[in-house]
Amino acid sequence: MFFLFLGAREVFESPELERFGQALETIQRRYPAITLGQLATLLKVGLTPQEKGEFASVSDIVARSHGQPYPTIARQIDLLGSGAGNNSGLQLIDKAVDPNDRRGRYVAISKHGKMLLQELDLILAPDIIERVAPAGKAEAQTKP
Repeated sequence: MFFLFLGAREVFESPELERFGQALETIQRRYPAITLGQLATLLKVGLTPQEKGEFASVSDIVARSHGQPYPTIARQIDLLGSGAGNNSGLQLIDKAVDPNDRRGRYVAISKHGKMLLQELDLILAPDIIERVAPAGKAEAQTKP
């Protein structure tokens, strides 16, 4: 039934669902260890309004995580960043400490994270180049 809500006439006829599947496949191919929870946290970091530059507080991310406890989100952030314990990180998030309160933690999407999110944008919204780039420049940007 979910497929029909996406506008499909038949159960499996949904371009949006196909693009979503392609996006998930891209993520899993590039980052096989990433979980859906970590992906959700990555997206929350990317979408959380920031007041200071590109960084958002971990508390703001937790507040947008609808019932996920702080330790869970903090661990996901560690794994999306430089890692935790014996687990190496995915380098998709940069972390910083509040210079005024060493207990405060801030996060932002890293260069690798931005590249992944841009690629997902192109998969999920293929017309994004047309909306962002003026006519003629889109072709020049896609050619090597």
